[in-house]
Amino acid sequence: MSGDYFPSLLVYRNDVYDRVWTTFSRNEWTHISTTLEVSNSNKYFPPKEALKTAAISTNSTAPLTMEWSSSNVNNQYYLYGHFAEIQELQTNDTREFNMFWNGQVIADPLIPPKFTIYTIFSQSPSTCEGGKCSFQLRRTNRSTLPPLLNAFEVYTVIQFPQIETNENDVVAVQNIKTTYEISRNSWQGDPCVPRQFMWEGLNCSDTDMSTRPRITSLNLSSSGLTGTMAAAIQNLTQLETL
Repeated sequence: MSGDYFPSLLVYRNDVYDRVWTTFSRNEWTHISTTLEVSNSNKYFPPKEALKTAAISTNSTAPLTMEWSSSNVNNQYYLYGHFAEIQELQTNDTREFNMFWNGQVIADPLIPPKFTIYTIFSQSPSTCEGGKCSFQLRRTNRSTLPPLLNAFEVYTVIQFPQIETNENDVVAVQNIKTTYEISRNSWQGDPCVPRQFMWEGLNCSDTDMSTRPRITSLNLSSSGLTGTMAAAIQNLTQLETL
């Protein structure tokens, strides 16, 4: 990040997706917090502790802006903003704002729900013009309070030039994983691609990009397995080493 942002990394124990979060502060922001429970019950499950804090613009009429430089001008990004009202508002107060991603409004005006999460996200990936990314919250004309931001996530689109692993091999190795209750961290996603994230204990055929990889080697010697051999192993028809 650039400018007067001051980041530090955070990992929340109760984060079901084991994400790494970064705290930020800007001179024109005010930070608020609550000790009350904030619901995080949607499919994104941002940590509750993160939702108990928020940034608002110190100047109530000013937008809340985040800007940073992309490491590659061709990178594409998805944006997710998480919002929950954590202040007790007066009867005549309204907090409503629009969310802009690289200058484009990506949702209808939002009034954050009280002490419960609401997530807005970009429907399609976008690049940052000139490598300069911008995320901004602007209050609407009828709003009496500045925008509020509890947390947000940005994901880079990763292009996979390799074609996916042969479907029959994927089904077979997933059945083996279930049968033997294998819990290796690397055994997630596609078994063979991308190559740098190939599952531990596997080797796959390294053919041209137009041919689906096949599992050619399976090593479970470090898993402490006993009992009969999983029937699914016979479905790895290109297996050369076991």
